[in-house]
Amino acid sequence: MSRPLPPAERREARQGALIVIGLLLFLFEAFLPKPLPWMKFGLANIATLIALYWMGFRAAFTVAFFRILIGAVFTGTMFTPGFLLSLSGGFLALAAMGVLHRLRIFGIVSVSVAGALAHNAGQLLVAAYLLFANNMVLYIAPYLLASGVFTGVVIGYLSWRVLQRLEREDGVGGENPGG
Repeated sequence: MSRPLPPAERREARQGALIVIGLLLFLFEAFLPKPLPWMKFGLANIATLIALYWMGFRAAFTVAFFRILIGAVFTGTMFTPGFLLSLSGGFLALAAMGVLHRLRIFGIVSVSVAGALAHNAGQLLVAAYLLFANNMVLYIAPYLLASGVFTGVVIGYLSWRVLQRLEREDGVGGENPGG
């Protein structure tokens, strides 16, 4: 008969599980055809969003950081422009989602959309001013931001559904997805 894990160990196990889930979603998405050459759905962000709502900002930061880092190692993109774009977009998205989640006036779908928009904005700024040193890349901003709204809604909804399931099984909040 196994004993229940102490709270600190349970938290570490949950973080580890979310890192692995995020990494698997990232790798799965790498094999999916892209709707547009520069567009990804961001399925791995489901793990970060769940961590934010399930365990708080610090856990979400840990999940996002290790998911991005290990994903870059697995795909051979460590310290490439793609890694820099992923890291900058991921952290800006997490900052935006963390602030909005803390305000508690927006639902998870709205928080997810804000994260997707912040992610895309961060990537555009890094691409325009650090990687290419010109603003030509900003011409795709309307398309990138529109795709961010769509993917943010999808990721937010999927995360909300998972949190609903966790609420039934673990007492985690699966609040209204709107906002």
